[in-house]
Amino acid sequence: MAGLRDWITIPDKFKNLLIMPVQLTMNIVAMPAFALAWYVGFTNWSPAAGDWWEANFIFFDNFINLAGDQYFIGAILRTLLIVGICVPIEFALGFLLAYVLSGDFIGKKAVITIILVPMMVVPAVGGYIFYLMFLEYGPVNALLSIVTGTDFRIAWFNQPNTALISIMLTDIWQWTPFMFLIFISSMLALPQDPINASYVLGASRGYTFRRVMLPMLRTPIMIAVILRSIEAFKIFDYIYIMTKGGPGYTTQTISMYLYEWGFKYIRFGYVTAASLLIFITMAIIGWYASKPLRGVK
Repeated sequence: MAGLRDWITIPDKFKNLLIMPVQLTMNIVAMPAFALAWYVGFTNWSPAAGDWWEANFIFFDNFINLAGDQYFIGAILRTLLIVGICVPIEFALGFLLAYVLSGDFIGKKAVITIILVPMMVVPAVGGYIFYLMFLEYGPVNALLSIVTGTDFRIAWFNQPNTALISIMLTDIWQWTPFMFLIFISSMLALPQDPINASYVLGASRGYTFRRVMLPMLRTPIMIAVILRSIEAFKIFDYIYIMTKGGPGYTTQTISMYLYEWGFKYIRFGYVTAASLLIFITMAIIGWYASKPLRGVK
């Protein structure tokens, strides 16, 4: 018996019309705020100095100052370092776990549920948990002391390198399940006929994975990497809970930078200009990164 989708067909030229109400609503809500951001970004507005429409128009001064701001550049580079390390590790661990657990075995549902638990934790809570774990007399140092047989008393949050490592480990712990969830759902949804045909023809498991399964997983892989990279670029919760951007500014990411200059130094015009610069850069990168998903070469 034919399903409802077989009876109801929508011509391609009408599909865009169906999403126009949602697009119009989003544009109506977002455009005024976006236009205000563009205006404020070209002013020196600070709430302490008066209303935003009374701020002085300083043209491109904010953007020029950002180019020479070592803290802004340092925050950008530090954020890119976190993304460049955490996302590949999360991808590798998530993909490996999904591949191993894609088969049938006793207790599969329980194991998958346990793996997904970190993703359900609120990021601020996850940051606080790892903050307690990495304290000088916390479980991490105690475990290292047992393994090495020496008294480990590393002050993780007092040194730039170890503070950044603790933040990265927190991010990897929480978001590897996200990668795992996308990959295992994609693997379980793969058509089995090409895979079975490959085995019948004598192909090994490794060859079947590389030549048959991996090409079919190309789109889920790209989606997972793009979404996770965007989310990792916005990392804030862990840093605010664990290090506040310290010691000094050595763990300050772009989100922490914007937070401090916006709410601590109350320089809304300057922060808005920085946000617009980041938005434009991320939009360009996202546009080119998503071209294969849109069928554009």
